[in-house]
Amino acid sequence: MKTLFYPRLALSNIKKNSQIYIPYILTSAFMVMMYYLMYSLSNDEAIESMKAGGTTTQLILDYGVYVVGIFSVIFLFYMNSFILKRRKKEFALYNILGMEKYHVMLVLLFESLFIMMVSIVLGIIYGLLFNRLIFLIFIKLVHFSTDFTLSFDASNVLNTCLIFIPLFLLAYLFNALQIRLSHPIELLRGGQTGEKEPKVKWLILIIGIITLSAGYILAQTIEDPGIAIALFFGAVILVMIGTYCLFTSGSIALLKLLKNNRHYYYQTKHFVSVSQLLYRMKQNAVGLASICLLCTCILVIFSSTVTLYLGIEETVMAYSDSSYSASFQDVGINEREFDESDMNQLYNQIEQLLIDNDIDYDMINIPIYGIATLSTSSNKVVDYYNSLNDSTTVDTYFMTVDDYNQTYHESIVLEDNEILVSSNYLDNYDILTFGQDELEYVVQSTFTQKHLLPIKNENYGINDDALWLVFSDENQIRQVSLSIYYNNTIKEEAAYNLDSTKYFFFIDYDKSNDDIYPLIDNLIDEYASHYTHLSYNYDSQGAFRNLLQEVYGSVLFLGVFLGILFLLAAIIMMYYKQLSEGYEDRERYEIMQNVGMSLQEVKQCISSQVLIFFFLPLVVAMIHMAFAFRMIKLMFQYLVVTTTSTMLYYTLIVAIILIAIYAITYSITARTYYKIVKQ
Repeated sequence: MKTLFYPRLALSNIKKNSQIYIPYILTSAFMVMMYYLMYSLSNDEAIESMKAGGTTTQLILDYGVYVVGIFSVIFLFYMNSFILKRRKKEFALYNILGMEKYHVMLVLLFESLFIMMVSIVLGIIYGLLFNRLIFLIFIKLVHFSTDFTLSFDASNVLNTCLIFIPLFLLAYLFNALQIRLSHPIELLRGGQTGEKEPKVKWLILIIGIITLSAGYILAQTIEDPGIAIALFFGAVILVMIGTYCLFTSGSIALLKLLKNNRHYYYQTKHFVSVSQLLYRMKQNAVGLASICLLCTCILVIFSSTVTLYLGIEETVMAYSDSSYSASFQDVGINEREFDESDMNQLYNQIEQLLIDNDIDYDMINIPIYGIATLSTSSNKVVDYYNSLNDSTTVDTYFMTVDDYNQTYHESIVLEDNEILVSSNYLDNYDILTFGQDELEYVVQSTFTQKHLLPIKNENYGINDDALWLVFSDENQIRQVSLSIYYNNTIKEEAAYNLDSTKYFFFIDYDKSNDDIYPLIDNLIDEYASHYTHLSYNYDSQGAFRNLLQEVYGSVLFLGVFLGILFLLAAIIMMYYKQLSEGYEDRERYEIMQNVGMSLQEVKQCISSQVLIFFFLPLVVAMIHMAFAFRMIKLMFQYLVVTTTSTMLYYTLIVAIILIAIYAITYSITARTYYKIVKQ
């Protein structure tokens, strides 16, 4: 009978303290479930078979496993420390009533074992139940097709247990050490720490102002996307340091400033509210700062990942304006083995493939010659070897007006000194000058034919500078090209390469037929294998779209996953904070009524305090997000094409949803708070 005393007492304690233990058990089980789901997904064999972005997707999921694991450690210890603080008086009473510390630690051991078993078992059960559902959601986000199978991998369960069993045992050892080193009198006062009026720590306040200002300034002054990516995490660290410093010291300085304002302070509701907040801010500041940073993470993660995923189609269209494109060139030095007749043969084979698959298409074939030139602000086009210090390289392409007319069904006539120009960087000029000989050509007109003018936007930086030139005949192209290449050695090479035409072809079809691109890839690879010196490459919107869907879909999945985790953490922290405030306010509630304050006045004082404590982190998180928005948008220029208004729209939606969830959480936890206070 004696051996069952401690387990029974432990179960009785859990039941009596159900108000704090049930949320702890449910949250722990949720953490176990989330870790199990993420770990099992990262080890799923189907993920390894993803071709486009499989490696990146695997890295993203592996990163998610580490983040969930580390976050679980931090957050479970936070909840454990709160529970220990609430029960210190109870443990002290056990000592006073005759129980030795060894017996108290034994009761605590059984409590920890019960909570650990229930949490892990519940977490794994729900992980098993939702495992395939999460997998289906994931493959839907990344647009990946695979066979659906119900599977169970014992290694996933074992790994989860190996992570969380030591975690719960470490939490118990921490609690046991606290009891072992504490005196019963100290335990009795354990729930009332931080009651002395705190002093303003000016050094911490100054550090907070400097670091937060530095983070905000970085976010607002950086112009280059590459620098923004490099310094983003530095700015995040600065804002984190500033947030903790200002909550711990800045809030106290503000409250003391209000206290010194006699006209404001000596009013009934202000007197009580400011006094209460001032005395309790020391022990609440870190928690409020943590909630603030969690809310900021939620805003950044959800808005960023949603913007990335929903901007995929815009990015694909900016990447290429054709469904499929390819280029071919014979680079043989001594002899040529690929010419226009070979190109037409491949062209016919691809057409037949599209017809056999019942695909409506539009295809054009463009023979051109390309060289590298300099991007300058003037109307002069020169060899890029001429100066590499003041300009960037431009892909410059030449074609004859006959090829242009045949491709685009035009009837343009050009004189020998006339050209057509299409450029995504060059300003409008009436005359262009080429090379060291300064050959002048009159620009008859500019054109924006599809496929010949790459999309170029300085806000996104997706495409390089490009220049397309249409001449009257091949002799003009040869003359201009040799003039651009001023060096004799390069001239010889250029003259030889002019005889080697580069062939472009572009295909347009509906994106619902994207699955045809691997067949075209295979056909081109097989055809090109018969030529020794054929240089070729191909690209397609479908391949790029699949890559973005797999990578950005994985990012969105991880973002939502972690966002939910952080949201739960913020809710639980707010719930426990409300409980803590309720227990501490219960005695104050009675004292304030005994000294003459009406019930209504007491309620107003308590409501103002609760609202400040509850919504201050959210307000500061919104301010953080407002300053971070520009920097995040800048970083996205390398990742996704989307307008500022589009990203702002998604960010506002996420903010509204967070505010709604926050308000609902406040409504629920406030009821618990008032029940405790009125007891």
